[in-house]
Amino acid sequence: MKTSIAMFAVCAVAAGSVLADTVDLRYTGIAGGTGATTLRVEGGTYYAGHMNHVFTSGDRQGESFSTFCIDFAEHANTSGATYEIVDIADAPMPGTPYGQVIADRINAVVANAVAMGWIDNKLQADTNQTDYLGKMGAIQAAIWEAFGSDVEVGNYRTSNSLENYYSILMDDETFDSSLRLNGLKAVVAEGQQDMLYVVPLPPAAFAGLGMLGTIAGVRTIRRRK
Repeated sequence: MKTSIAMFAVCAVAAGSVLADTVDLRYTGIAGGTGATTLRVEGGTYYAGHMNHVFTSGDRQGESFSTFCIDFAEHANTSGATYEIVDIADAPMPGTPYGQVIADRINAVVANAVAMGWIDNKLQADTNQTDYLGKMGAIQAAIWEAFGSDVEVGNYRTSNSLENYYSILMDDETFDSSLRLNGLKAVVAEGQQDMLYVVPLPPAAFAGLGMLGTIAGVRTIRRRK
C-alpha cells in the first residue's frame, strides 16, 4: 500500500447489498484530503484513514461509500476497476495470500471499531463524530499492522490524534480478539490496491447475529512500542 503525502493510496469496503462476484469501483479520495492523519509505516510517511469510493455500475451506480486498505504493494488511482470479491485470507492478489490467521486479525480490528461505535457494520461512519479523522486513521493503522506492516505509531511523523485513538482501540485491557464482523470480505484487482468489502447476509440471517465472538485461537494484536 502506497499512500504517501505526495500520492494518496486507497482501499475500499462496500457498504451495501451487492452480492455479485465482482463489483465496479472508483476511488475518489481520502477523507479529509491533506487534512487526513499521517502515519510513519514501512519507512515512509503516509495518509491513513477512511478511503472514499463510488460504485460505477449496477443498482448502486453513483453511490458513494468509505473503506479501509488491506494492500501495501500497489497504488490506487481514480480510473476505476472491476474488482473480484474474495475472502480476506485469499488477498492480496497478486501476492502471497494472507491466510486465515491474518484475516482473523484484520477482522478483529474492524469488529472492535464497530463495537466502539466508530464505524457501523458496513464500515461507514458519522463524519461529524468527535475526532472522526483520528479514529479512522487509527483503524487503518491497526489494519496495516494486522497484516504485518512496520507501523510506527509513536513516531514524530505520526499524527497525535491517530496515536491517541490507536491506543484506545488496541488497548490490551479492552481489545477483544474474538470479535468478528459478519460478511467482511476483500475486493481485489490487479494493478489496484485491495480493499475491504462487506457482503451482507440475507435479511433473515441478520436476526440475532451482528458480530461473532466465539472463534478460538486468535491472538490479540499488540501495540508496537
